[in-house]
Amino acid sequence: MTALRRWYSPTGLHTGDHVCWTFADAAEFSSAVLPFLDEGRQRGEQLLVIGDSRAGLLETLGSLPQRAAMLSSGQLEVRATAEIFSSRGLNPVAQVQAFRCEVDAALDRGRTGLRVAGDASALASAGPAARRQLHVFERLADDLIGTAPLTGMCLYDASLGNDVLGPLAVLHPVQHHGNREPLGHLSGRGPRLALYGDVDLSLVDDVFPALFDLACATPGEVVLDLSDLDFLDVAGARMLARAVRLLAEVGVELRPVGARRAAARCLELFDLVDGQASA
Repeated sequence: MTALRRWYSPTGLHTGDHVCWTFADAAEFSSAVLPFLDEGRQRGEQLLVIGDSRAGLLETLGSLPQRAAMLSSGQLEVRATAEIFSSRGLNPVAQVQAFRCEVDAALDRGRTGLRVAGDASALASAGPAARRQLHVFERLADDLIGTAPLTGMCLYDASLGNDVLGPLAVLHPVQHHGNREPLGHLSGRGPRLALYGDVDLSLVDDVFPALFDLACATPGEVVLDLSDLDFLDVAGARMLARAVRLLAEVGVELRPVGARRAAARCLELFDLVDGQASA
C-alpha cells in the first residue's frame, strides 16, 4: 500500500496511488482534475474521466493541453456515470473487473498505465444502501490500484457532509478532504483488512461504517490487522468492540490481530481478544 498522507496538489501522484479528493465547487473540481490528467498525458497514460454529464465534463476539460488530439486518438475518454454503472446500481465486483479490463486495454494500446478521475458524488448521495456498495467498491478498487499500473482520483462534492465523506475518505491511503489532516486509513489491499495511522475519538464515526460494510461483504472470518496502527485510544477500542459484537449478530467473525502493546491495553479494557468482545 502507499503510506497514509494528506495530499495538497493533484500532481505528483503515481501508479498505486488512490486519492480521495473533495471539492466545494466547479472551480475546485476543475483545478484538481486538469493537472491530474495533464500529468498522466505527459507520462503516456490512458486517461478516463467519469462524471454526471459527458457534455459538462468536456466543457470542464476545455483548457486541457492537447484535449482534441487525445479525444481523437482515444487516449482521453470521457464518460457519464450512467455509462459506467448499471441502472440497478453499483456492482462493486463487476465494476472493478471492468476497470481491470480497462488497464489491460490501455497497456495493449501502448500506454504506460491507466489514470482515472471519477466524480462519484451521485453514488454517495443515493442513500445508505448505495453507500454500503460504494464502500465495498472503494476497498476493491484500492486493492486493484495496489496491483496494477493504475492511478485513481475519487472526487466527492464537499456538500455531502462528513457523515458521508468521512467513511469514504478513510478508505483511501491518500486524502484531500478540506482542511482535515488524515489520521487513519482502513486498507483492503490483500486478503486482510488493516488499520493504519491513528484511530481516536475524532475518527471512530468514520471508521465504523466503513469497517462494518467491508466486513459484511466477506462472510465468515475477517482478520483485521492492527500491526501498523500507531495509536488507538479507548474510544477506538470501544468502536472495535462494538463492530465485533454487531458483526457477530450477522454471522461475521471480526478478529483483530497484531495490536501493539499500547493499543492492546485499550482492547483489553473491553475483553477484546481473538475477536471476542465483552457485552
